[in-house]
Amino acid sequence: MTPTDGIRARSVRNQVRLIQEHLEAMQRDVHGLEYGHWKTEVDGLWKSVFQQISKMGPEPQQRSLESVRELWTTYLTHYSNEVR
Repeated sequence: MTPTDGIRARSVRNQVRLIQEHLEAMQRDVHGLEYGHWKTEVDGLWKSVFQQISKMGPEPQQRSLESVRELWTTYLTHYSNEVR
């Protein structure tokens, strides 16, 4: 892995942790005032995650995609179509 790919992978891990925190908050506050804001922020974080992954070499890219698969699938299942 190149140093640049290492930095991108670390950035992806950090953003995924933020996404997890936001999703937990969203689950607790489904009807709250902050839900829409959190959803917008999570959408932006996912966009950034996939932008970083797309810039990686093939091997680190595959590992990163595998590491986000479960959370991404959960997000799509529960939140992708919700508009608030």
